[in-house]
Order: sequence, then structure tokens, then C-alpha cells
Amino acid sequence: MGTGGNQGELGNAAFWPTPAIDAAAEKAYADFSDAALKYLRTHPDATVADLGASVTGFSRGCATAVRFAQLVNDRGLVAPDGTVVAPKGSVPITAMALMDPVATGVDGDLGIPSNVNGRVLVVQGQHENRSQFRPLNYRDDPRVVTVQHPGNHVGVGGGYDRNGTAANVHEGVTGYFRNSGVPPAEVPRDQRYDPSRPAMLYTENYQRAHNGDVLPDPNGKPRLQWSVDDPSRPRREVEPPMPPETKARLKQAYMALAPGIKAQGMSPEQCLRVSAACVASAATHGEWGDPRCFLLSKDGKQVAVQHENGRFDELRVDQALQSSANAHLDRAQAAQASQAAHASRDTPQVQAERTAPVQTEPALTR
Repeated sequence: MGTGGNQGELGNAAFWPTPAIDAAAEKAYADFSDAALKYLRTHPDATVADLGASVTGFSRGCATAVRFAQLVNDRGLVAPDGTVVAPKGSVPITAMALMDPVATGVDGDLGIPSNVNGRVLVVQGQHENRSQFRPLNYRDDPRVVTVQHPGNHVGVGGGYDRNGTAANVHEGVTGYFRNSGVPPAEVPRDQRYDPSRPAMLYTENYQRAHNGDVLPDPNGKPRLQWSVDDPSRPRREVEPPMPPETKARLKQAYMALAPGIKAQGMSPEQCLRVSAACVASAATHGEWGDPRCFLLSKDGKQVAVQHENGRFDELRVDQALQSSANAHLDRAQAAQASQAAHASRDTPQVQAERTAPVQTEPALTR
């Protein structure tokens, strides 16, 4: 939940959350490792193929959830004596639910790793417009189902009335996990959504007096206590921070191509755009191996990517300039996510396809 304030002083966790998030993820990984190793010791017939984890988070706790999945993917499972019990990438995350994922102030890669199998559920608060609470956008990842649910940030994650919007999300997320093969307990009856009562929508945008009345500004309008986005428009989203691997490839491409492109009279921004196009092109051919080098033709009209297997992927500079660098990088991340989903599609799934929307969509019409 949140930034894991129990991993450090609460103020630091709120305003400089990355160390607290990393500490919480490391603790979760250590707990998982201990439990997995104990399971293998106490079940002689079990193998590493029987191992897996599921994870959920709310707000910036979603960053912790993603970091935990990354640690499981990057490390596998290692015994205290250094013995590799499960190699990197071999332990799956069988279910992941992210409730109104926010990453304000969080540094580092927040891409969903390739060991996350099956559907990922993302629930966004439909009535939140505070600028500091813009949700992460994972829509380009084919593994992700994003559900817009009534309520603001806390109205999705819990903290207001016990049987309102957050209770409906609680039931929906519980149903998602149960149908993904994870057996959490049923939601207690006194914590379930009550359809007989009006579902209240809350806001934390405005300053209030001790009696709860909204305070006016000098113009008689409600006095804001947060900066907000235009409430008449859909909620603004932010892209997850760029993975280090993508950032390294972009730097490699730029360093190789920019001198020649600049010699053609192009700006640094145009050089970045062409470099990003090469990164995206390389990502779409991941089966050819990592890019070995980036090349510019003598006439400056074409660029090429040479992969580890020796194959070349060519593209025209004028076509690369037709899209922004961000659009190219979005395409690169979408290609990487698609390949991850393709790699995991042979893993048996347990009726997780439509669970989350079925559980949460009825609230939209209540």
C-alpha cells in the first residue's frame, strides 16, 4: 500500500519514495524466497515448476508490486549458500492487480516484466483529477486490462465509507485473483459493496473548515489545496519510466547516428527522433538478438540496425521523422510487452480473461 512508510520516515516515503519502494520490494522478495525454499524443503516431490507468486498494490504501492515482480524475474531463486534453485526468468508472476497506480516521484524502470503471465488488472479512479495523482498508463501492454471505476484515488483504494466504491473494487480484485488460481479468502460480508445505499463520490481537491465546509477563495470559488487537471477532460495519464535497457539502446543509437545526421543539417531533436525509431525497429525484431550497432548510409537517407545474429533492419530517415521520439519509444515498449506476452501464452491460464471487468463494470451503472 502506498510507498511503504514503514520502510522509512513517512515524510521521506511521501516526497522521496524510491528508497522506501525499493526497500519494500526487497523485503517482499526476501519473504517470497524464504517461503519458496521452505516449500521445496517440506515437499520432496515439488519442483521449481511448482513455484509462482501473485502481487497487488495501491497508489505508489503499485510501483513496489512491479519492482517485486522485476526482482523475481531478474534473480530467480537463490539459496542462502548461493545455489541457483530457479534461474532468472523462470519463476512466474501468475496474477497482478494494480489499484490506481501512481508513480509521482518514483525513479527507475516501472515496466511490467516478462515473467508476469496472463492478464494484469489495472483499476483507475474515474473521478480523480489531482495533477500529483495521474495514473500510470499500461494500455499498450497486451497483458493489461484497464478498468475505469467510479471514485477518486482513495475511493478506489479504500479509506472512506466501508461499503462504497472501494468495497466494490475489493470484491472485484478478490474475484480476479480467485479466477486466476490464487485462493484469497472471500471478502467479509461487512466489507462488501452495499447496492441498497447510494455510492458516495468524494474529492480531496479543496480546503475545508473544521466543520467540513469547503473554504472559498477571494473570488468566491472553492479554494484548491492541490493543483488539478481539467475536470471536463478524461483523466490524464503518465507513461511508466523508460526501462534502463531501452535508455541504454537509445544512447547507443544516438551516439552512433547523431554526428552523421547533424552533418545533414538536422537538429538534435531530429537526431533523437531517428535514434528512437531505430530502437523501436530493433525491439520489433527481438528474436534476432540485441542490436550490435546502428549505421547511417553515406547519403544520410537510411539507417540500419545490425543484430546479434548478423541480420540488418533498415529504415528511411524521412519516415522516421514522421513520428515523435516518444511515439517511437512507446512502440518499442509495446513490442517488448507483446513479445513478453507471446513468450508466456503457453502457460495455462485459469479463466482470467474477463473476470475483472465482470466484477467491476456493474458499478458503472449502479
